[in-house]
Amino acid sequence: MTNRVTLRDLWRGVGVASLAALLLNVGGAQASADPGQTRFKIAWSACEKSPQTQCGTLKVPLDWSEPSGATVSLAVARRQAKDPSKRLGSVFFNPGGPGDGAAKYVADAETFFSPGLIERFDLVGMDPRGIENSSQVRCTMPVLTPESTLFPKTEQEFQQLLKHNREVGLNCLNEAGELVRHIDTVSVARDHEALRLALGEATVSWLGVSYGTQLAANYAQLYPSHTRAMVLDAALEHSLPEVHQVAGEIIAAEDSFNRFADWCPTQETCALRGQDVRAVFDRLVEQADRTPIPVEGALRPVTGEDIRMGTKGLLRFKEPSIYGPDLSWAGLSRALQNAMDGDASAFAVAPAGAPQYSMQGLLANACLDYAPQVHTYAEMQQRLELGRQLAPHLQGASETWQAVLCIDWPVRPVNPPKTLNVRGVPTLIIHAAHDPSVHYSWAHGLAAQIDGSTLLTRAGDGHTSIYTAQCAKSTAEAFLIERRGEANRVCDG
Repeated sequence: MTNRVTLRDLWRGVGVASLAALLLNVGGAQASADPGQTRFKIAWSACEKSPQTQCGTLKVPLDWSEPSGATVSLAVARRQAKDPSKRLGSVFFNPGGPGDGAAKYVADAETFFSPGLIERFDLVGMDPRGIENSSQVRCTMPVLTPESTLFPKTEQEFQQLLKHNREVGLNCLNEAGELVRHIDTVSVARDHEALRLALGEATVSWLGVSYGTQLAANYAQLYPSHTRAMVLDAALEHSLPEVHQVAGEIIAAEDSFNRFADWCPTQETCALRGQDVRAVFDRLVEQADRTPIPVEGALRPVTGEDIRMGTKGLLRFKEPSIYGPDLSWAGLSRALQNAMDGDASAFAVAPAGAPQYSMQGLLANACLDYAPQVHTYAEMQQRLELGRQLAPHLQGASETWQAVLCIDWPVRPVNPPKTLNVRGVPTLIIHAAHDPSVHYSWAHGLAAQIDGSTLLTRAGDGHTSIYTAQCAKSTAEAFLIERRGEANRVCDG
């Protein structure tokens, strides 16, 4: 589940980080089919703004049950091992989302990968089908509108949500065609097997972050003999019923908010220093619900709902990170103070009139992977009460809550939650004890589905660990190199 970093995008709940500038110039591709067997090839060329990285396009079947049918194009980037004499193979990377592409991270490898991985592995990232430079889901009807709400308070608002969900889905089917039916995580995992074949690798390793942990685990379930090792950072547990998953995320986000509220009053970097942060926040949300705050150029004035959903996103990093100072607890405090002063731009859901391709691709994927357990307004009322009881301040704001956008989606889930049984794949799972986006228990749930997996607990805050904690980064590097590590330990950070 991770994470573009423009503040207006945080509401969307996409996977960790997006670079401000496009780094890639995607090259051509070739694909041919033999009877009974599809062969995959990539024509590599130097990336336009990262000449040490190779870029290319891979063509794969749109529908994996029809391997000789229509195809989709996938953008790929590869940074070859710095020391070929020590090369250990290829590492597939996925940064999270769904909704974020991997190719640009590989093109900026020095920022996102440890020196040991750069030295010893070919780093390979592919933009998943429907996303960024791959064949995109592009709809003409926006997912978010000035009237949108994820928390309908009346029967009329609930019915309007369902009507809009279905209209968006039908519009996407009309504009993007059959891709909308084949953008689930299992299809994305099969795309990565085609990538392995195109690379000519007998096995590949995985570094999956947030949603990337679900993708990597599905790949290992399908292709255990082709999976050399996995490091999974911030585990997404896809075996849970939707209501259990949303409850876990509600608890995790509220826990992080309370830790932020306890941290803030005594910190010099906190713009709310010396104040009762919980009371300030609740008052701001109530005022914005009563009188939304105008933001020039935004899709709509900022509501209390927007502040709650935006706060959930800004809790992802406690300290300033590679993504900048605003995506931090100090940045959240400034955003809240600014909103109280009349500038709520940090919580605006989207620019007016801007395309919503990222949100459309994310939604198309999520609605094939999750089956909402809310169908009637009475059930929606129960869900709203769940949010209030578990999270008095955020009131349910979380990533999985957005599954309400899948109610009445015209395409039924093809990859609903299920338990995996992965065997024979050395796996390290890394998880922060206080991650606002993925509940800590999910790491243990995923570990139970991967035989022999090892768990590293980071006793700290924030979503993901390899970018923020040296202990996590070094342990991940060592595990991918050696395929073993000290079992089930705790580190600080």
